[in-house]
Amino acid sequence: MGGFLFLKGDSGEGKTTLLFECLKPWHQMIGGFYSQRLLNEDGMTMGFRMVPADEEWIPAAAYKKGLTNIFIQRTEHGFQKNLQFFKTDGIEILRTSAQRKLCLLDEIGGVELFVPEFMEEVLCRIDSQIPCIGVLKSQKNLQSMRTRVPTEPDPYKLLWDLEEKLGKQSNGRILMFDREKKEHIRAEIMEFLRECTEKEGNTW
Repeated sequence: MGGFLFLKGDSGEGKTTLLFECLKPWHQMIGGFYSQRLLNEDGMTMGFRMVPADEEWIPAAAYKKGLTNIFIQRTEHGFQKNLQFFKTDGIEILRTSAQRKLCLLDEIGGVELFVPEFMEEVLCRIDSQIPCIGVLKSQKNLQSMRTRVPTEPDPYKLLWDLEEKLGKQSNGRILMFDREKKEHIRAEIMEFLRECTEKEGNTW
C-alpha cells in the first residue's frame, strides 16, 4: 500500500512530540529511526544520534561517553559530523524497517543529504509498500544547522531536490507544521494512520 506523511516546520515547535503522541499505541510495530538530541548537565547540546524506532522514545537524553549511533558530535573544534555512520549502521537501521508495519523517518534533510547511499535507501523506504511518517527538515532549519555544523557546498539544492521528488508522488503529503493548528494536524496524522490500518486489513 505504501504512502507517506511528513511534517515540516521550524525547530522546537513540537513536531516530533506530536508524532510520538499519535504513534505511541503502535510503537512496537514501527521501524525506522528518530534523531535524539544529546545534552550535558548544563543543557548544552553535545550532539545527535540516530535511535532505532523500536527502542524507547526519548527525544532528548543525557550525553554519555561511549554512546553509539552518534552522527553529529561537539568537539573542542566545534561540531563534527560522522557521515560514515549513515553508510553502515544508518542504512542497516532503515533496512530492518522493511519487516515492520510503519516506518518512522524523524528527521530527514540534514547532513545525511551528503550520503547518496543512505538517501537512496530512504527513497526506497518511501517507495516501498510500508507507509512512512516523519519530519522533513525545512530550509530554515537547514540554514541554522549550517551555522554550527560544517557541510559541503549547496545543501539547499539537495533538500529542494528531495522535496521535489516527494512532491511528484501522488501517494504522499507534506504538512507545514503550525503550533496554532496542532489539533488539526493531529487529526491529519490520525487519519493517515487510520487509512494505513484499513489498507492493512486492521491487522495492527
